[in-house]
Amino acid sequence: MKYILLTVTLFASAFCHANSSAIFNKLSQANAPSAQQILAKIEKSFASQGIIVEFELEFEKGITVYEVTLFDLNNNRFIELIVNAQGQVIEQEYEQPELDEEDEVAAAKLMKKKNYQMHQLVKQLSPAPPYYLIESQLEQDIGITYLVATFITAKGRHKKAIDLATGKNLPLLRWGN
Repeated sequence: MKYILLTVTLFASAFCHANSSAIFNKLSQANAPSAQQILAKIEKSFASQGIIVEFELEFEKGITVYEVTLFDLNNNRFIELIVNAQGQVIEQEYEQPELDEEDEVAAAKLMKKKNYQMHQLVKQLSPAPPYYLIESQLEQDIGITYLVATFITAKGRHKKAIDLATGKNLPLLRWGN
């Protein structure tokens, strides 16, 4: 039984690494703005409408898009954007927060209070180049409100986090792949 479990674990690990390599290669060959440039553009364009609480790279039918969620503090709603690889909004929806999204709302309020912008925090967390941002989001757990960002490098996926209350990296937590 333990050999079967070990085999499955090794296969899953190899699959994840192969998937990461394919994503890294696709992004390194793209002739488009970086995810961080798009993140900064969205923050600037939507500064009066909301705080970004989640930013995620997705491939839909082989096409690179970004799903961006903002929280509109004035109207107490989420704004969900689909953005193409050039940084242009191609779809926009509005949703009211659900009960399980209170942590994101609290994190958005703290971002506003501290005058943080997600692209600046992501830059602070960025590994040595070459790397690509594939996801960043605001979270709250065990009393800590933080931003966690996932990067992809030639060696695979890496997560890093920053405490929003202190502005310092969270080195004591283990952010696995």
